[in-house]
Amino acid sequence: MPHVPHEPTGGRATLLLTGAYLGLCVLLGGGTRQGLPAEAVLQLLALPLIVHGLVRWSARPRSTAARLALAWAVLVPVGFLLQCLPLPPSLWTTLGGRAELVEELQAAGVAVGWHALSLDPDASLRAALAWLPPLALGLLTLGLHRTQQVRLLQGVLVIALASAVLGLAQLAGGPESPLRWHAVTNPQAAVGPFANRNHLAALLVLALPLAAAQMINAGARIVAGEQRPRRTAALTVGIVAGVLLLLSLAMVRSRAGVGLAAVAAVAAALMLWRRHEDDDRPRRGVKRWLGLAGLGGLVLGIQFGFWGLLQRFEADPMDDLRWTITRNTLVAADHFGAFGVGAGGFVAAYQSTEPDADRQSVLINRAHNDWAEWRLEGGWPLIAAIALGLVLLAWRSVAAWRHRGDPAVWQRAAAIGLWLVLLHSLGDYPLRTTAIAGVGAVLAGYLATARRSG
Repeated sequence: MPHVPHEPTGGRATLLLTGAYLGLCVLLGGGTRQGLPAEAVLQLLALPLIVHGLVRWSARPRSTAARLALAWAVLVPVGFLLQCLPLPPSLWTTLGGRAELVEELQAAGVAVGWHALSLDPDASLRAALAWLPPLALGLLTLGLHRTQQVRLLQGVLVIALASAVLGLAQLAGGPESPLRWHAVTNPQAAVGPFANRNHLAALLVLALPLAAAQMINAGARIVAGEQRPRRTAALTVGIVAGVLLLLSLAMVRSRAGVGLAAVAAVAAALMLWRRHEDDDRPRRGVKRWLGLAGLGGLVLGIQFGFWGLLQRFEADPMDDLRWTITRNTLVAADHFGAFGVGAGGFVAAYQSTEPDADRQSVLINRAHNDWAEWRLEGGWPLIAAIALGLVLLAWRSVAAWRHRGDPAVWQRAAAIGLWLVLLHSLGDYPLRTTAIAGVGAVLAGYLATARRSG
């Protein structure tokens, strides 16, 4: 009798729990400001889920990739907590940019005592707590069986589609629509469950490779002769999802979203080529459906969102303020040295080094380039940790492209989604939202799962 691996009980309940919590993170976690009540609720709910996830994960075969991914996910917030520890004056005064603070303290007649590395320890603590929801979702994903993980990825696609529909309803309701529950920064645009249209675009772009995976796997089965109603339904869902996502991206009018959608389209074509590189017959058949979805999305996008999008591109991107902010952020990073200013310390650090000629009438609270902001807040230690994470992501991405079959297609889609959000972070800060961070954790959890566990 063949050996049947032990599968922990409660898998279906865990899947429902994970999907519900992910939906709640997207629903409530679309803001980017620290200290929001909704964020506190999500972090409190994450605590028992982390315990449950550890129990589930420990009961399953644990791959090297999963162990490394979990270790990395714990390493970063622990680094944030270390930034909050008080340092003796002899050490603290040697850190970059602290000489000016010492002069101000002495001028005020205040003794230079023990201080944390972080310029804002409370913000660094909140940054560490912000890791709780994505950590919970990643752990819960690792504890699921592969079929359940695919269902969760399909749930991400459904959540993205629901967000797209919400965005279209917000456009219909206007700037004062009650469907906008955040203090939105783009009142004239579709923002979905977010405060910023670029973050809705990030979610829609993340979902594009998932829609492609749905179409590729379902279409390949049908073309290969597996004629079942649920396969036809799955293919139809994939096509409709692709069309709606492309239409919504055009109506969101995010330049970054449109550019990343083009990258996602190229990646979808590569997914299709790899899925059936040894058999042209299914590939030729699936091409028709992928082409249909792309053409339908393009036609609807031009019909409903082309002119608004064109107006967004009329402005010279180089005149955008974010380039100036990025440059000043990197200058501030050099000023404050190798260890940074602590997570959440961007505002104080940026204001203290911003040239007078670049000062704006509005508060600059983000670098609009997370890579530059990570360098300023975490210094080279955080950059080293991020580099380690990129190595892990590249390793699992290559493994996903080497494998074959339906699960491998979903793994490729997860890898593409993660790379897309990292690219988006060059011009924005999507991972600062609990919503996008949670979705990314689900994708990472699936990508880190050993192929043999399914």
